[in-house]
Amino acid sequence: MLPGIETLHFTHKMTVRDYELDRFGVINNAVYQNYLEHTRHLFLEKNGVSIQDLVERGYSPVITKAEIEYRNSLQSRNDFVVKLELASLSKLKFIFRQEIRSLPEDTLIISARITGTILNSSGRPCFPESFQDLRSFLTFN
Repeated sequence: MLPGIETLHFTHKMTVRDYELDRFGVINNAVYQNYLEHTRHLFLEKNGVSIQDLVERGYSPVITKAEIEYRNSLQSRNDFVVKLELASLSKLKFIFRQEIRSLPEDTLIISARITGTILNSSGRPCFPESFQDLRSFLTFN
């Protein structure tokens, strides 16, 4: 394992909040994307990549493709876990595989494959130096 790299697998536990429910009493599909994004940001920060720092330096992290399969629904005050795996990091894009599972049942709620890139101030894809350790880790394993 390289210095500074915590893990390429990450898990974050959360609880559904009442205001996240739609009029049918379940989580709106867009809220699940918020859960996924929040977990990606936590993973990156834990591994030395600050989204806020990137933005302040003129970079724009963007999602270019989100493939999400909705299997089940969460309801008010359900506990759940968001699982993340950094699946790929090339010169132009990254791919995260993510799942949301209910607790304690471990029921699959959604599975997702999220593709994105970082744009520089000219709007061209690039990966700032803070991503180098993540790319190196994937290259050598």
